[in-house]
Amino acid sequence: MDVSVVIPTYDEADNLSLIVPRVHRALAAAGLQHEIIIVDDASPDGTAEVARQLGRSFPVRVLVRQERGLATAVLAGFSMSEATVVAVMDADGSHPPERLPDLVTPVLDAEADIVVGSRRVAGGGAEHWPWYRDIISRAAGALAVSLTSLADPTSGFMAARRELVSKLDLDPLGWKIVLELVVKAGPARLREVPITFTDRVHGASKLGLRAQVDYLRHVGRLHAHRRPESAQFVRFCLVGLLGVVVDMLTVLVARELFQLDHRICAAAGFTVAVTHNYVLNRYWTFDRGRQTRPLDSYLAFVATCSVGLLVRLGIVHALVEHTVLGTARWYLVANLVGIAGATVVNFTGARRFAFRAPRGGGAHRA
Repeated sequence: MDVSVVIPTYDEADNLSLIVPRVHRALAAAGLQHEIIIVDDASPDGTAEVARQLGRSFPVRVLVRQERGLATAVLAGFSMSEATVVAVMDADGSHPPERLPDLVTPVLDAEADIVVGSRRVAGGGAEHWPWYRDIISRAAGALAVSLTSLADPTSGFMAARRELVSKLDLDPLGWKIVLELVVKAGPARLREVPITFTDRVHGASKLGLRAQVDYLRHVGRLHAHRRPESAQFVRFCLVGLLGVVVDMLTVLVARELFQLDHRICAAAGFTVAVTHNYVLNRYWTFDRGRQTRPLDSYLAFVATCSVGLLVRLGIVHALVEHTVLGTARWYLVANLVGIAGATVVNFTGARRFAFRAPRGGGAHRA
């Protein structure tokens, strides 16, 4: 078998009877041994039954799932394949089946590991596409610029070497399986071929608000996969910002409700905020956080934050006393620089000391 073409479906009964014959004709004309795997998420419109009927005339296999999700449906289809190449395309006719041989052949000829159908390279484009869809597509692609060299990172039309796909730890969220595969494949040989994208004729688009939110979450996951330390730093900063709010609220309550001395209020604010930040960082920011011993890591985190506070005070003192930042209200800039320096120190200390997993497999499970 040269290629398995996986087509995920949900309420695509009207489109399936049109797309399957086109896929078969295109691959047969190119002399490619093939099968078409329809993965249907229990469509209420009878898509699965249409697929089974098509199987009487074409090399179609059908898998019906009781769950929803385009990307996971594609993975389920990949797992059914034993072909040299696996391909994926939409059922709505937006991806031209006639271009399948151009995607599959370079992989079969060992010229590429992954070939993607692209609207954004020379010769590619979109027909009858509303202007707002184009803007959404370009904006979504811009979010993935630092993840891949693809000109069209939101494409859903692809062929890849099955052996490569089977070795990857794929965990897609939402609908962009192509982006997931390309990023996780790392240095794989990548090629784009131009396609003309055509908007669907039958049925409704699945690109709702939830799909767009899932895409944002997915891109965030992939950034974390590609640059785990940078992602940790961003989460650490977000926790720190929330900690500032917790600190201020604690001071406000201690002062207004209990009439405590302002120095005691400041100490209470620092203690509560550090404890709050410790919990969030342990369970959210750092993957190894839960493996650390709670008391040891807490004391190390407090020590780190104390060092960070001293660094902040030192930076502010130096800038205020020895630069122009000590005049007028420029001291606020000095304070911001001090906070930035303390954040770097706190993150480094938290990552290397407070939340470093124990050696020798002696991890503590909380």
